[in-house]
Amino acid sequence: MWGSSTSKRICRVLKIAFWIAPLLLLCPLLPAQVDSRAGEIQAARARKAQSLEPDEMSGTERALIHFKDAKLLERISAGVAGFRLKLGGLVSGSGFALGPEYLRSDLARGEIIFRGAAQSSFKGYRKFDLQFSLPSFAADHLFLDLYSAHRNYPGINYYGPGPDSQKNSRSNFRLEDTAFDATFGVKPARDLRIGATAGYTLLNVGPGTDSRFVSADQVFPPAETPGIDRQADFLRHGAFAQYDTRDNPGGPRSGGNYIVQYSRYLDRTLGQHDFERLELHFQQYIPFFNKRRVIALRGKSILTFTDEGQKVPFYLQPVLGGSDDLRGFRPFRFYDDNLIVVNAEYRWETFSGLDMALFVDAGKVFSKRSQWNFKDMEGSVGFGLRFNVRNNVFLRLDVGFSHEGFQVWVKFNNIFSEGSVGTPGTQSVF
Repeated sequence: MWGSSTSKRICRVLKIAFWIAPLLLLCPLLPAQVDSRAGEIQAARARKAQSLEPDEMSGTERALIHFKDAKLLERISAGVAGFRLKLGGLVSGSGFALGPEYLRSDLARGEIIFRGAAQSSFKGYRKFDLQFSLPSFAADHLFLDLYSAHRNYPGINYYGPGPDSQKNSRSNFRLEDTAFDATFGVKPARDLRIGATAGYTLLNVGPGTDSRFVSADQVFPPAETPGIDRQADFLRHGAFAQYDTRDNPGGPRSGGNYIVQYSRYLDRTLGQHDFERLELHFQQYIPFFNKRRVIALRGKSILTFTDEGQKVPFYLQPVLGGSDDLRGFRPFRFYDDNLIVVNAEYRWETFSGLDMALFVDAGKVFSKRSQWNFKDMEGSVGFGLRFNVRNNVFLRLDVGFSHEGFQVWVKFNNIFSEGSVGTPGTQSVF
């Protein structure tokens, strides 16, 4: 008889054989099953490939591709024989504006620039202007600019004076002016311009034509809003200095632009509105990643100084609110004798011809120069798109948010576009 230890070994071997035997029987079948499954997958892929059809583009996609391939933006901006279609360029809130423009910047081998334009918006806002410039003569040491414009804006917003004006106090007024300006200066260094300005403005302020809101003269008395009842014509003169190192003023990605400008306004009609105006402009562009990303900074301040017994008329006061400063507020939201505003943008190139931007705005108006500080400022934040043609901003879309809601801006110009100097007949945004 076998011993007990031998019996145990035999039982253990039989158990192992019991589990291994089925696997040994199935082994020859496994490769066939694997091959069969792989074949099924391959066949399914072949059938699916045969049934695939090319994606059909939507009408919007086809239009955008055609718009890009046909270079329509370049054709619109370039024009033909000096004639082109000018889009935008009127006051904020005027609606979509367009009109013909004649521009020749190649006269006398680029030493003479002549421009004339006539524009009108669907809301009845109109602007006609004419310009003759010698940007560089006398061996690039001197420059001269002659400019005239007639503007008729029938529904400018007015909420009342000061930073505490109420959103529900919206009214409107008509602003009509004809201005003549001359600017002459020298270039002591490559990026530095110093000069003098002179001009004359004929002004008319009347009842607003926007029937949705009351006319400003029916709500605000002359004691609160100087110039609401009677307007004056102004003789203007001043001086300025500008240091401009921007790589491309139409769409800068590096450098800076710094302007100091003094103007004297003399009331030639009523003798009640003589005042002085000091403007400070600061722009700086900080590029990185081969200029594909840019941080854009802007600071701006306007201070006025009145003679004894004189007042700044409300239509010549600095204004905040709109597409160029506090983008989360309605156009012309705040009026007062003095202003300060700061802006910051982060821009990045998404693809050739289009940049995206995130921005922060802060600013305020105030009556006393002692309030020149960064306290109690209104603020807005938002995002935007910048469409470029030949490295110049042709179209921008901004969406700004503030505690008063949000605003959407479609503009045919570059943000922070202060680059010219002179003594404007009204606010520079006009």
